[in-house]
Amino acid sequence: MDTNIPHVEFAERRERARAMAEAKGMDGLLVCARGGGTLDRYGDVLYLSNYYSPFPYIPDLAGNWTARAHAFVILPVKGDPILITDVPNDGRIAMPPECIVYTDLVLESVVEALKSAGLENGTVGLVGGDVLPVDTFMGIKSGVPGISWDSAGGILSTLRAVKSAGEIALLDQSAKVGSRTIEAMMAAAVPGATHGDVVAAGQQVLNAAGGVLYNSFMASGRGGDDPVLVKSNFPTWGSSEPLQEGHWLRLGISGVLNGYYFDVSRSKAIGPPSNRQIDLFEAAIASVEAGIEAVRVGATAEQLAQAGLGKQEELGFEIKGVFSGLGHGIGLGWDSPWLAPGDATVLCPGMVLNFERTITQDGFLGDFEETVVVTEEGYDRLTDAQLRFW
Repeated sequence: MDTNIPHVEFAERRERARAMAEAKGMDGLLVCARGGGTLDRYGDVLYLSNYYSPFPYIPDLAGNWTARAHAFVILPVKGDPILITDVPNDGRIAMPPECIVYTDLVLESVVEALKSAGLENGTVGLVGGDVLPVDTFMGIKSGVPGISWDSAGGILSTLRAVKSAGEIALLDQSAKVGSRTIEAMMAAAVPGATHGDVVAAGQQVLNAAGGVLYNSFMASGRGGDDPVLVKSNFPTWGSSEPLQEGHWLRLGISGVLNGYYFDVSRSKAIGPPSNRQIDLFEAAIASVEAGIEAVRVGATAEQLAQAGLGKQEELGFEIKGVFSGLGHGIGLGWDSPWLAPGDATVLCPGMVLNFERTITQDGFLGDFEETVVVTEEGYDRLTDAQLRFW
């Protein structure tokens, strides 16, 4: 929500979205986002209006409030946009004041806005349906039964895939804060420290910079004949078992600064590293770097994935884990394209890509993650965290 991006850019985004909706035969768009103090899925509304709702999600109480934590942009092909908010304007909303509706009754206000925009009998594309509660959508449908609904998420994902100069600057700032955060966490990863101690060290850096932690995928352990794995699912830093000399540690952290994401991973040994630990650490780096070196305008997302995943297999490591791709676009969330087999998206300047690999074998683990921006000449690296801790 940084004002480094001028308000006119938000208006231009809305015009491009309108044009795409019209080309698909739609009369307008209903764009939904959910914030509520979390990082649920606020990006589409923020992209169009520079608005985020910090109010937490609470169940509806008829006559008092509905759809709290949600924000909506109604974007008719012909006519003014309308932003429905549940928290007053803090001065950063990039829309004319007369286009902003502040209300506790969000659902009812969306219905009225759709009618006032002349969309009650039109075809409306829905964006952000993944964060729109079923009960809320049913209430909207019953309030404007004449609307024919269509899926339109692809419109915003297409627009968001290529970043403006202002967005790239914000992503660069976020990547740098993420880099400093993970370096602080690695410095705190010593024998006797818990995963929580490590996260706390990073939070001091991140919070002071005005950032928000999305998650910290953490694991530590020992490989070999008697492997040990230390991890926790909720919270991911919840294990009370302290780090021990001879173990490996992986940190995969993601968070947000000014609405824009960072995503970075590193590995290290606790105490002096063994050759086997280093093998896994270096394999993760080599796989990511092979994907990055394949970046060029005109290449496809799938080709980047093949380069990185092919390197992993060449090094003798099976493709497995909780994420089978090589990465994804990054911006106001996880953006297109996906660096995975089958994604034929063609790279162009302004795309910001996050490359990641977690490699496991015989109880050992290596993790590495970097962010780059596609340029006419190739790429520029945004992440600048220390690469190796051995």
